[in-house]
Amino acid sequence: MMPLPMREIGLLRLLHLADSALPIGSTAHSFGLETVADERDLTPEGVQTFLRAYLEEGGALEAIFVRRSSEGGALQALSEELSARKPARESREASLKLGRRFAELVNGLLEHPFLETNLHCCVAFGAAGAALGMPVDAVVLAYLNQSVAGLVSACQRLMPLGQVAASRILWNLKPAIVQASHAEEALCFSPYLELASMRHGSLETRLFIS
Repeated sequence: MMPLPMREIGLLRLLHLADSALPIGSTAHSFGLETVADERDLTPEGVQTFLRAYLEEGGALEAIFVRRSSEGGALQALSEELSARKPARESREASLKLGRRFAELVNGLLEHPFLETNLHCCVAFGAAGAALGMPVDAVVLAYLNQSVAGLVSACQRLMPLGQVAASRILWNLKPAIVQASHAEEALCFSPYLELASMRHGSLETRLFIS
């Protein structure tokens, strides 16, 4: 039997980990979207513009940390730095919770577990992509794509946004995802969603944890 091409297997496993339906609990978090939707500041017509702005700021920031961890950066130090850049406790804790569940899942799949379980999700994802032998650019793109897909899915549950419209939004955001993936400086000023995350607990009824 011919030896299997490990690079192709690695790509399939990266796609597996980049599935927005991965069972780590990401569907329970809106990262502030529920607040802005409840306050009528986000409508189906504005989702694409809103998420493009998110990619320019928060998405680009997380892309940098995926890249740094995939390139062999100190994982714990990276995670602590990212925590300092997330002022909202709600979104910070959500990111760490998803990172813990992601690391536990990956460790359970690998023959030799290696991921720490106190990392932000983007940091853990970058390290996992590197362990699979995937190119850094591919790892960053995979992370951003699944991240945006998760936010679009949250919008579908918060407002009348159909499947075709959601697919169109994801399709149209691909150039913005690529642009965010090439961010070089960890500069992010995006208080709108952070403040929305802080107000999330005051909503009368809530569908999401954050």
